[in-house]
Amino acid sequence: MHTSDMLEAEGVSLVNRGLALWSQGLREEAVTLLRQGIAVCRQLAVAEPAKINHLALALSNLGGMLIDWGRPAEAIPVLEHSIKITRIYSDKSHEFTADLAGALKNLGSALNECGSQPEAIAVLTESAATYRSLAEQGRPQYEVPLARALNSLGNARGLVAEARDDFDAAIALLRREDSAEAAMQLAVTLASQCGVLLHLHCNEHALANSEEAVAIFRRLGDTNPGGVEPYLANALPTMAKALVAVGRLDEAHTAATEAIGIVRRYSTANPDGWRQQLIRALRVLGDLLPTLNRHAEAAEVAEELVRLVEEDRHDVKALHQPAPEKPEKPKGFFFSRFKRRR
Repeated sequence: MHTSDMLEAEGVSLVNRGLALWSQGLREEAVTLLRQGIAVCRQLAVAEPAKINHLALALSNLGGMLIDWGRPAEAIPVLEHSIKITRIYSDKSHEFTADLAGALKNLGSALNECGSQPEAIAVLTESAATYRSLAEQGRPQYEVPLARALNSLGNARGLVAEARDDFDAAIALLRREDSAEAAMQLAVTLASQCGVLLHLHCNEHALANSEEAVAIFRRLGDTNPGGVEPYLANALPTMAKALVAVGRLDEAHTAATEAIGIVRRYSTANPDGWRQQLIRALRVLGDLLPTLNRHAEAAEVAEELVRLVEEDRHDVKALHQPAPEKPEKPKGFFFSRFKRRR
């Protein structure tokens, strides 16, 4: 076997194994394998530049993982590198165009998490427009990715009516699909829309959304708890906020407490990777406890939050972000493929 073929096989295998581990909830192990796969794909790009698409797609997948893992600042240079490469060949086929749209979606999500809202909206608008164009060309396989981009765009817009429209469009697309992937994204989008619904005082709608999202996550988690429970832990605090809005405080307390329990269980082996999610859930609980006259518990939660936020601030300051290497330009356009996460 030719050297480049061996590198391709090794790189594809590492990346796909990493994606499989991520879907099982083994996040730290997955990121480790993705980084190893990227190192091999860099060697492949040097040996055979026409296969640089492997490097771009692996970088995009890693960036998406880092965002979900609460490390968006680290994801940004990874995704920018991916996009620089992907723009080189994005017009060669609809699959490569979709690679660019996926990397843009991930970058937009990372920028939004880091507070760069205008830049995030611009990038996510391009991603959604690219996916929409592909879908309108008679390629329905891009409707779920379009819904995913619209969800991220709605999140980036913030608490405005236009964001509600983005979420509604995504939900309509996803309700037409019948797959586990679409069901998972539907649950994510329903939960995401709750913030703007609560802001617009559509409390019952927000509660219905969050209850449906939690129900979907529980159903999907029956067969894959490790892959789904982290998302359930994100949806439960959202449901708690909606329950508070309609005066069901005890149920809200139950939901917030369950979320914290899930996060604590997963964070035992890697506290840094779960700190952001724990902070979000504790903030919901901390706001709720005083209304239940549980002031001593509220004080304990506040103390833990101060410590976690300080640890998180220290980690962000210490974060090392090496400049991405200049992407190698391919000499030709014979591309091979591996699985996409986004």
